[in-house]
Amino acid sequence: MALQAQLLLSDMVVHFSTANYCLCSRDHTVFQFDYNSSRWRKICQLPPAKAGFIGLLKDKIARSSLYRRLRPAPGLSHLTQTPDGTIVIVYDRIYLCKPAEKAISAMPLVSELGRFAPPLRNGMTVEPSTGLVYFGEYLNNHSRDVRVICIDPVHNTARVCWQFNRQQIKHIHAIVYDPFRQRLWITTGDNDAESAFYYTDDGFASVHKFAGGDQTWRATGLLFDETGMEWGMDAGKDAPADAVNYIWRWDFATASRTQCCTIGNPAYAVSSLDNGGAVLTTTYEPGRLQDTPEQSALWYRSPAGEWQQIYAQDYQYRAMPGVSKYGMLYIAQGTSPAGQLLFSPVNCHSGQFGIFRLPPL
Repeated sequence: MALQAQLLLSDMVVHFSTANYCLCSRDHTVFQFDYNSSRWRKICQLPPAKAGFIGLLKDKIARSSLYRRLRPAPGLSHLTQTPDGTIVIVYDRIYLCKPAEKAISAMPLVSELGRFAPPLRNGMTVEPSTGLVYFGEYLNNHSRDVRVICIDPVHNTARVCWQFNRQQIKHIHAIVYDPFRQRLWITTGDNDAESAFYYTDDGFASVHKFAGGDQTWRATGLLFDETGMEWGMDAGKDAPADAVNYIWRWDFATASRTQCCTIGNPAYAVSSLDNGGAVLTTTYEPGRLQDTPEQSALWYRSPAGEWQQIYAQDYQYRAMPGVSKYGMLYIAQGTSPAGQLLFSPVNCHSGQFGIFRLPPL
């Protein structure tokens, strides 16, 4: 099944979805797209990096359409929302946007956290019962320990709640909440020894290794249901030529794994749909040793559990400062309506950092 996508906007990116709306961004500003009315509403914007008149003037220039056209930049990359409606943004600092009727300025946390590495996109998660937000540092070419950051939006604090030794992992791909086991899962990479699943049942008072040791446990997103979990492998250009990427399923009752299907290119992100299905995106990495299509794709899991590719865009590198050379299709975290799946292409044939919509699945 190959679907045609409709371009909604040419200069905005998706981030987080609920059944009723999707949070998107343009530059440093967050907007809300209402699925029922197709209307856009400005929610909040990052404040100027520096206070005072000069800081305000520089920010106004940097936010102008002319400046952004001459010097395009990806803008916000890490954004999620807590159950009470607080928007959490990780950028140069950690910002909170509390629920409000009108657009407001997102406020930075007053924290002693110091410098930190941001997460991989879609790598943050919210623990619904506490409202706490967690992310792990995504680092390359380093020798230091890798930290997990806990953000408390109620008390406006952020702290390090766990550290992995550099000898264990290179970086954290994602932290994901499992609503069926009320558990936080941590996926790590990248070589065989570093690729693993960990979990915590006590808010990172303790962390336990679940499984790992080869590229089949190298994942950037997890999907959960009553009996198991599923993930796509993230074996990229640094993986051996025989490291074929599959979608795997783990059954908790039998403690066993099965291969669901072959996806070829590395899995990048997954998102649930309100019809009981799910969507997974694959990334094209130039220089891969594996023989895979030079395209990024969307894979759909039906409510019955069957996977199939539904959409793809050919790779086309578009040089932009601060943006990877990989071809990607960004999808929103959270739960998207099956009739309103939005995504944003990066380094693809068309629609760079725009928003497309697929027809009902």
